[in-house]
Amino acid sequence: MSSSEFPTPNTGGQLGAVTAQIEAHRAKPMVWHNNRFFIACSLTGSAICLFFAGCMVLLAISMLIPLSAIGFMRVLGAAQWGLGGLCMGLMCPWLWKRGMQMAQHRVTLDARGVDFKMGTKKKPIGVFLPWEQVSAIKHERVGNAQQYTVEGSDGSYARFTSYTFFRPKKVARLIAERTGLAIQEG
Repeated sequence: MSSSEFPTPNTGGQLGAVTAQIEAHRAKPMVWHNNRFFIACSLTGSAICLFFAGCMVLLAISMLIPLSAIGFMRVLGAAQWGLGGLCMGLMCPWLWKRGMQMAQHRVTLDARGVDFKMGTKKKPIGVFLPWEQVSAIKHERVGNAQQYTVEGSDGSYARFTSYTFFRPKKVARLIAERTGLAIQEG
């Protein structure tokens, strides 16, 4: 069932009628977290980038040896391999950090509401929105990322992107199914 089949909120900002089907969805607790396989791929990719960076730096050094044979093309080749090694070396900590952060992100959907656990182990960020307070679910494309915002009627909100969850649209649809709201494009 898609989220478009659920009732939309009335003009007063309150939820539309909470149907028995929505109540049945809410009664089933669900914890959504990122796929462990994709997190492992991100962490493994980080290690592979480190290996390739080392190999590229060694190739750059080998292009400059012996010193008596240095010419413009050898220096240019060494600079290209060195720049490639630098780029791969910079991608290594980025992939590792992204994988470790995404391993911590969770969304719990239960009868009370939606509970977001994001951030890192050192700086956890948590937002809880009861079902009755969820007023809107908005989607927009920001740069190369899909961004979803779940807004509460009290002004609180939870924002997640494709850098937070591998499948942010699925998370937004699960929330929309349990609230009876449609995802608004913005």
